Amino acid sequence: MEDPELQELAGKLPQTVMHSRADSTVRKYLAAYKRWKQWALKYGLPVMPAKEHHVGLYLQHLADTVASKSAVEEACNSLAWVHCTAGVSSPTSSPFVRAILDSLRRLLAKPVSKKAPMKVDILQKMVKVAELSGTLSDLRLVTACLLLFAGFLRFDELVKLRPCEISVQDEYMTLRLPRSKTDQLRKGNEVIIARSRADTCPVGKLEQYMTRTQMGWEDQRFLFHPICKVKSGDKLRESGSISYTCLNELFKKKLAELGYNPSDFGLHSMRAGGATQAANAGVPDRLFKRHGRWKSENAKDGYIEDSLEQRLTVTKQLGL
Repeated sequence: MEDPELQELAGKLPQTVMHSRADSTVRKYLAAYKRWKQWALKYGLPVMPAKEHHVGLYLQHLADTVASKSAVEEACNSLAWVHCTAGVSSPTSSPFVRAILDSLRRLLAKPVSKKAPMKVDILQKMVKVAELSGTLSDLRLVTACLLLFAGFLRFDELVKLRPCEISVQDEYMTLRLPRSKTDQLRKGNEVIIARSRADTCPVGKLEQYMTRTQMGWEDQRFLFHPICKVKSGDKLRESGSISYTCLNELFKKKLAELGYNPSDFGLHSMRAGGATQAANAGVPDRLFKRHGRWKSENAKDGYIEDSLEQRLTVTKQLGL
């Protein structure tokens, strides 16, 4: 195109099309596509557009080497997305590739092993230990866990949270989530958390954390920073945010100290635990789904572990 205005518009398209999916999804797709590219170049095969029989060979290669259903599905999804954004037909839509994908899904399928939902009594023990130790690291950990649990938050939502996006009132606080995995249109989400005034109150614990770290409510930095050692003790670093690996390791270490099996839990256990607690307490589905920012009933129900009492209500209502 020779027209300068059209050239300018064309220059913006690549960046625009990258936002067709959530940032985390795009990163995952690009990484999977690079793996395909490396494999195809190794054998001198065309990378883009890919041939359907070459894609079939690649999926078989993943099944033989990685032996993971998710890796095969991720490869197909990434190739479909890259071809779609390039405006060319995707080889993954062919009956041949779809048949291979369906077969490998069956052959590589394994029982789903989800982490156990977090329970309130475990959080109560973590809070008591943090109060006894008095360390900034323990205070940061329990504050993060309580926010994840009460707000049904994902780690990516928590780690991007800033004090200036939190509004604290007498009876509740509001978290404004500027970006979320389920917020594809970037409208933003608000999460409201009530003040319970108990030792495990997320609002009170966050206020304690803010006072201890001397962060202001107008602060533009991330809420949870890495911690460094100084002569007077521990303090937050001036910038940065805590990594998933660091927080998860601290969380599992604390669980082991309390006598629990750390392999049974992960940081996502907090979101599942909060959802399970709310569902078993009889919170209406509409409010429950809105608080967790779920787009579908299937996604919401996948987080809930029904209590024995709830499961027994099925046969109790049969009139036998």
